[in-house]
Amino acid sequence: VIIKMTNKHLSTPIFEEEWDLPQDFNLFSTHEVRTIHFPKIKGNNHPNFLQIECLEPSSPLDIMNTSTSEHQYDATGHCVWAGALLLVACIHDPLIVKCTTNGQRMVELGCGTGIGGLAMMLACKDAGPDTVCFTDYDPAALKVCQRNCSLNKLSRESYSVCRFTWGEGNAADAIGMFDVALATDVLYDVDLCSPLFSTVSQCLSLDGTFILSHVPRACYNEGNPPEAIENLEQYIINIARDYGLSLRKVIRPPCKNETVQEEFSLPFSERIFPVDSGVMIFHKADLI
Repeated sequence: VIIKMTNKHLSTPIFEEEWDLPQDFNLFSTHEVRTIHFPKIKGNNHPNFLQIECLEPSSPLDIMNTSTSEHQYDATGHCVWAGALLLVACIHDPLIVKCTTNGQRMVELGCGTGIGGLAMMLACKDAGPDTVCFTDYDPAALKVCQRNCSLNKLSRESYSVCRFTWGEGNAADAIGMFDVALATDVLYDVDLCSPLFSTVSQCLSLDGTFILSHVPRACYNEGNPPEAIENLEQYIINIARDYGLSLRKVIRPPCKNETVQEEFSLPFSERIFPVDSGVMIFHKADLI
C-alpha cells in the first residue's frame, strides 16, 4: 500500500510504503526438526538424543510477539528455551533420577514443544516416569507437542496431551494427581510465580516432587515486591514454601571443564547459562 504524505515545509509530497501483512502464524513460522543430545554416561548404550520439532526463538513471529500483547499468534510454546536445555544438561543428576523412576506419574506444566517431559522419558533406558501428561494453555503448541511425542516414538499409553491454564479452577479436578510435576523456563514474568505454585500444590501428591528448571529472565511489573527484584531465586523459594513446597536442592549448570560431550546440537542454543540458573527440586511434605 502506497501512502501519500504531505509536509507544509516541503514542496513535494512524500510517499511511504505500508506493509499490511497478515499476522498469520503459518506464514511467518517455519518449524524444523532439531536433535538434542543428552550428556553421555559410561556404560549406557541407550540412544542419547531426542528430536524436537520447533521454531528458533529468534524467528520473525517471535520478535513480533514480544512487542505486542496479542496471544493469538504466540510463538513462545513453539520454541526451545534455555531452561529446557539446562534440564537436559542436568538430567542425570542422582536426585532427578531418584525422584522420577519407579512407576512415577508426571505432569509437565507449560510444556510447549514437550521437550522437558520427553527428555525425562528418553534420557535413560528403563528409567524415567511411567507416564507423562503434557499440559499447556496454547492449543497450537500442544499440536507440536503431540507431533514430537510421535516423532520420538512414545507409546500412546505412556503420555497424554491436555489443554490447561494455571489458576483456572482446581488443577486436580482438571488434570488429575501426579507424583512429579515439571516445568522448564516458565517464570518469564514474576506474576506467574503464585499461579504456578498454586497449581503444583493442587495436582501434586503428598510426598511428591516438583522439578523447576529456571533461567532468570523474568519481567518485573509495577507493584512486584522488592524482594523479587533483589533476589528472584529466594523469592521463588519463599513463594513455594507458602504453598507447602520445600526446597531440597538446586542443581547448577555443569562447569565448562566437566565432561558433557555435545549436549546440544541446536544451532541457537547457548552452553553458558546466566548466573543463578539452576534446576530447583521441591518436595511436597504437607497438604494445603
